[in-house]
Amino acid sequence: MSGFELIAGLAGLAGTAMQVAGTMEQGREDKARYQYEQKVNEQQADEAVAASQRDAAQRYKEGQFLLSQQRATVAGSGGSISDASVIDLMGDTADATAYAGQSEIYKGEQQARGYNDAAAVAGYNANSAMKAARIAAAGQLFGGVSSMFSRFGQQSAKTAPASTIKQPYVGPR
Repeated sequence: MSGFELIAGLAGLAGTAMQVAGTMEQGREDKARYQYEQKVNEQQADEAVAASQRDAAQRYKEGQFLLSQQRATVAGSGGSISDASVIDLMGDTADATAYAGQSEIYKGEQQARGYNDAAAVAGYNANSAMKAARIAAAGQLFGGVSSMFSRFGQQSAKTAPASTIKQPYVGPR
């Protein structure tokens, strides 16, 4: 192998190594990006649940205030809280309050499920990014080795030492 072939072979080897390293680094970056997305989605899911709990607590507080106003109005007008129509009205208010609070909780849980699904997809993508990078790097490595072999390995076999028999010069015909 001549000096130029050696340099070309080393350059090919270095190029293949750089491609493999670049592919692996891209895989690590993709994995980190997807892991960050996963973490953000998990945090948003937690916040959605917490926000819905705060909103539900506010609905319950508003309902309790409304019930208090109803009791005060009934007492101020000379009515009785034990009257069947008053009990029905206050029962309806309590039911509406409970429904509003539970609806807020349900909304938050629905949002959290969406965020958790997105987080699961991001986690899957993170794992897939590294697998894909490893496979691509292995392909580049084998492709580079194969290319170098076809360029230099077979060439060595083709350039066998010349025969010592010389063909006679045949002039123009």
